[in-house]
Amino acid sequence: MAVTVRLFAAARAAAGVSEVSVDSASAQEIVNELIAAHPGLAQVLTKCSYLLDEVALHDLALTIEDGSTLDVLPPFAGG
Repeated sequence: MAVTVRLFAAARAAAGVSEVSVDSASAQEIVNELIAAHPGLAQVLTKCSYLLDEVALHDLALTIEDGSTLDVLPPFAGG
């Protein structure tokens, strides 16, 4: 089992994938791992919001447990 990371809009475009699986770690460690694997995400992720199992995540030091879903949401235009 792992953490599912779903990338939306500009994050998906920068990474070239819409979803990845990573090992359980802090949200910040997961962000760092995403940047290492997809360097194009470096600028995008600094502007993103995160949802952990559909709830806003404000503390990137929080450990994300296996089986969880972390959504990466860049700012959206329009409405």
